[in-house]
Amino acid sequence: MDLPASTPPEAFPPRIPIRSNSLEETVKVTVEKQEGNKIHLQIEVEGTGIAKNYREALGHHGRNLKVKGFRKGKVPPQLVEQHVDADRLKQEIFQTAMTSSYQEAIAQQQIEAIAEPDIQALQVEIGKPFIYRAVVEVRPEVELGHYQNLTVHVPPQEEASDEKVTEQLDYLRREHAVLIPVDDRAAQMGDLVALRIEGTIEGEPIDLGESKDMTLELREDSFVKGFSDHIVGMEVDSRKEFTLTFPEDYYVEDLREKPITFDVHLQEIKEVELAELDDDLASTVDNELENLEQLKDRIKAELEESLEENFEITKQQRVLDRVVASANVAIPDSMMQRELFAMWQMSEGNQLMQAKVNEKTLQASWLHWMQRDDMQSAARQRIKTTLVLGAIARAEGLQLSDEEVSTEIQELASTHGVPVDQVRAQLQQENRMVALMDELLSYKIIDWVMENNEIVVTDKADELEVLDQAIEAAEAVASVAHDVVDSNDSTPEDVAAAEQLVESTETMVEEAERMSEGQTVTSEG
Repeated sequence: MDLPASTPPEAFPPRIPIRSNSLEETVKVTVEKQEGNKIHLQIEVEGTGIAKNYREALGHHGRNLKVKGFRKGKVPPQLVEQHVDADRLKQEIFQTAMTSSYQEAIAQQQIEAIAEPDIQALQVEIGKPFIYRAVVEVRPEVELGHYQNLTVHVPPQEEASDEKVTEQLDYLRREHAVLIPVDDRAAQMGDLVALRIEGTIEGEPIDLGESKDMTLELREDSFVKGFSDHIVGMEVDSRKEFTLTFPEDYYVEDLREKPITFDVHLQEIKEVELAELDDDLASTVDNELENLEQLKDRIKAELEESLEENFEITKQQRVLDRVVASANVAIPDSMMQRELFAMWQMSEGNQLMQAKVNEKTLQASWLHWMQRDDMQSAARQRIKTTLVLGAIARAEGLQLSDEEVSTEIQELASTHGVPVDQVRAQLQQENRMVALMDELLSYKIIDWVMENNEIVVTDKADELEVLDQAIEAAEAVASVAHDVVDSNDSTPEDVAAAEQLVESTETMVEEAERMSEGQTVTSEG
């Protein structure tokens, strides 16, 4: 939220202490207009307090200023101005005034801003009112659809089958495998190899980050498809050059669909010898386990618990998807940008930063990420879900009580074995209290939504959900058509078309409802 100026903001490092709460003048706010979720404000700050702060700042600088003919600390303000960077000083004063007055302005207008404002200075002169325009982005309005008394179909919970137990056992065998150095044969699929890699595109080296030194298990899907095939047959301390085309969805945009020439030095081969499936494996995993059967029993119990958790998540997601889909909200671009960036940082961006790639590669990755249709769809769904849940909370008066917050803090303190006051103080010091309260309120809203909708478990869940959504869509169309029929502004032709639409959609709804009858289901909630 920097004040526009002819000098770049970075040229204004803090030089003097300026009190952020020293603004005592009247702040006048005019709402010029509102476009979508943006409110245009004109903010006027009376200039006397700003002038006073400027004089105080000059006095601060003048204390140690030495000017011939004047005692130290007695230099007149007009001379102090000539010996300091007055423009920078004024910029700091107005920046402080803007920060304070903006907060007062949005409080006056009861505006809940969701982003930093766009600022345009209109009058910036010591001794005159400070006037600027602020374009403030606020939470978009949500038109709620069906969010209670729905019937939502979900598929049955998965079972902890013998096949799933075997998969977990195979994973444990690999996790506790013995790595045997090999120097009397060439590399083969399944081996673990240490490689030194250089890559070029048309003779120009490419940035592989930490991937230049790679430990790789030779599998079909390792690194880049086809890469392992070229390593198979190489011996320790041998080199090989080959060319591969990177896939179109590779996480580094500059390398997508590009033919990369690799120069590979194979430094080490290790054979992966899986652990035997016996009682020793069980005791290696946990010395309290006496035999393999106990390990299998534990794996099955953990799988059942995990599958039950997944089932709860599935039920919750199905209900939320239906509720969110029926709502209408226009998501502003700025919210999309912030959500996309957060998603990128948590996944691809984090991977690239850990690989220590250069800034150009990071930038290219982010630019591609924000243009991906799948990521935009995911970001839009996340934002819409958050906005819809907030709208439900306001519609139903759902709020957090002080007792609920205190209970959560007590549980955190108990979990970590520290005093409650220490947890509370740490949350406040690290500015995490608001985030905690937002999270708790989200859980409360979701619990309310789950309690106020019916869940039906059935093998035909997907088909029935499609039918239910079709019914809701048809009912929405019929509702609009009814409005046309009832409107005094509708022409006879409009009314006739709307009546025909109502009749056809009602027929569609009846047919869909008949199709959904007679299914074997289990009801929950």
